[in-house]
Amino acid sequence: LIFEVSDLEAWDRFLTDVIGAERGAALGGPLIPYRVDGRAARILVREGSADDLVALGFETPSEERLQMLAAHAHERGHGTEPATSEETLARGVSALVRTFEPGGVAVELFCGPIEARTPFRMQTVRKGFVTGDQGLGHLALRADDVEKTRAFFEGVLGFGLSDHIRCTLPGDFEVDVTFLHVNARHHTVALGSDLPKHLHHFMLQMRSLDDVGATLDRAFANDVRVVQGLGRHPNDQMVTFYCVTPSGFECTVGWGGRTVDDSTWKATTYNRISDWGHQSPYRRPPKRQTEMGEHS
Repeated sequence: LIFEVSDLEAWDRFLTDVIGAERGAALGGPLIPYRVDGRAARILVREGSADDLVALGFETPSEERLQMLAAHAHERGHGTEPATSEETLARGVSALVRTFEPGGVAVELFCGPIEARTPFRMQTVRKGFVTGDQGLGHLALRADDVEKTRAFFEGVLGFGLSDHIRCTLPGDFEVDVTFLHVNARHHTVALGSDLPKHLHHFMLQMRSLDDVGATLDRAFANDVRVVQGLGRHPNDQMVTFYCVTPSGFECTVGWGGRTVDDSTWKATTYNRISDWGHQSPYRRPPKRQTEMGEHS
């Protein structure tokens, strides 16, 4: 993921002190790399006014497959362009081709990610993050035309449908989110409309529920606004909380997500956002009877 942010120092504190990422060694250019595993770069940050997601990268297993996928994108009407050697170096990969999803976010197809020279230090997140074959995590992306964006991810990049959540929240707020997977993770991309930024949130999954709880504590300790406390979604079954990044979009930290087996998976539609939890921690709790002068 590449974010363009207006406050580099605030993002550095957020990613390292709260989330538990590690600032990586400089790779070249204006991008600042952050690590959550053995890779030299998983999240990249550059200074600018967008305060939003500007690019997301997907790994292919070889340069041959990369070129085949780029050609397929071109055939489907999505322009492609090779990255410069400087851009490739700055992302910590050996080859890179860029295209764009229908909403305008750059999609960077790459191969040959560089491993860091030192192991990821699991001093803050003791058990580490779930990455590997499941990739970095997931993101919720704005799709002004969901069917058009879904056609790009499914028809061009080979994603599959996981499921939908469709319901009405208090205040007559309509929720209609489509979840897509490209590996065993329940979803890598979720598509929703009527969002102010390209990105609603990105999610990082931890290997331990204790690490999620400790991250929630660090968020409160560092005055990061937590907008949804711990809860569980019905579709991916992950226990998560949501907090606000320095750029205004959200970061989700979770544990225990289910995985997808394409040979048996059947997409369904859920009529609720959460099985439990995800309440705002700033809601004033009801007074206990003893506080209201009543005694049993």
